[in-house]
Amino acid sequence: MYHESELNVFYSVEQILKLLRKNPVFNKYCYQRKLNKGEVIRLTPTTRGSFYMIEKGDFSVYYESRLTGKTLIFFFQRNDMFNFPLLKERMHPVLEAVALKEAQVWIIDFNFMMSTVKLEDPRNYLQLNFLATTQMQLGNALIRKSLDSKKRILHALVELTEHMALYNSDKVHELPSFMTYELLAEMAGTSRGYTSRILRELRDSDVLDSSNRPWIVKNIDLLNDLLYEGT
Repeated sequence: MYHESELNVFYSVEQILKLLRKNPVFNKYCYQRKLNKGEVIRLTPTTRGSFYMIEKGDFSVYYESRLTGKTLIFFFQRNDMFNFPLLKERMHPVLEAVALKEAQVWIIDFNFMMSTVKLEDPRNYLQLNFLATTQMQLGNALIRKSLDSKKRILHALVELTEHMALYNSDKVHELPSFMTYELLAEMAGTSRGYTSRILRELRDSDVLDSSNRPWIVKNIDLLNDLLYEGT
């Protein structure tokens, strides 16, 4: 068992590039791609020859299958990875990442990535970190689907606050600037109108300020109390 901080030391664009550049053919198998807002990286079982690492920007990430349809799982930001499967037989059917603003990613040939990692990361820190992150994201998505509409919104806000918010000098949490009513509603699986109503209640309770961007979570403890109310 590891502490999260142990794994996070190795989980950054800089550290991974440092590791990969030890291989003399780095430039042959690794390149950068810039994306404009709204551009999509769509990965299917037949188009998964590359490992992706976010250097700049934010993405909304969707899981898609014939059984579930298209579901927003979470949001990725700088230093997040995607398409790092361990078993070829058990890849997600479709993974889609949509740039929420101008972005830049590193695209790395998967075979090159794996051969280098076997040599330079013998403790498998990268894969362990990726698995831990994926487990958390999919676990939270599963929990959200089991809740009623209001609590799905509350759970999404708590998740965003705990994993993506900045704790500023005013001792409040700033949510990512890309957050909108539409994206929160999509994440929670509710309508924009209903989401707007719940956020108005949170503003009236002085829990959240969503009148301007970035949204501000003013009282995370009270937000958690509302989420767990009745349990």
